[in-house]
Amino acid sequence: MGILVVTAPITDVRVTIAAPRELVFEMAAAVGGTLPGGPPHASELISRAGDLMVVRYSAPAPFRFVGFVEEVRLTAPTRIDYRVLEGPLDRVEEWLIFDEIAGGTTVTYGGIVEHRLPLLGPLVARFVAVPAYRVFMKRTLVALKYAAERRAARSRRYPRTDASPASQRPSPPPIDHRSA
Repeated sequence: MGILVVTAPITDVRVTIAAPRELVFEMAAAVGGTLPGGPPHASELISRAGDLMVVRYSAPAPFRFVGFVEEVRLTAPTRIDYRVLEGPLDRVEEWLIFDEIAGGTTVTYGGIVEHRLPLLGPLVARFVAVPAYRVFMKRTLVALKYAAERRAARSRRYPRTDASPASQRPSPPPIDHRSA
């Protein structure tokens, strides 16, 4: 029996941030820290050569803690591409796209997941991995929005362009302890 290979897309993850694109990109590209209200995870820079990094990530998965080694390509300030080199899935490619808009930045996350387990691979990719990535990245982008807007509000290097009054500044993202 052959192995059925199905590539499952990760879509519909987008956030608009009232902060300059360069600031949002810089914060999204940072390695080694976490964002307030973001999902639990850890990252460690293994190597860097210009705009190409190799990073070890670990994060909770639906059933256990998992680790990945990823190649991260930075195309400042418009795009970050991720390709899993080592991990529990056969193929994972992800990207963040940073679009400059009036008053801020729209960040769009997308990706593809592939798992080559006989019979179960497509089910794991579509019904476990893709929803887990989507939930993780939605939480990450909400936390990025909060942190970038707060930083832009006090930044001299990256001032906000909309000059929102303090009453319109974002509240911290709620912490959801049910999902990872």
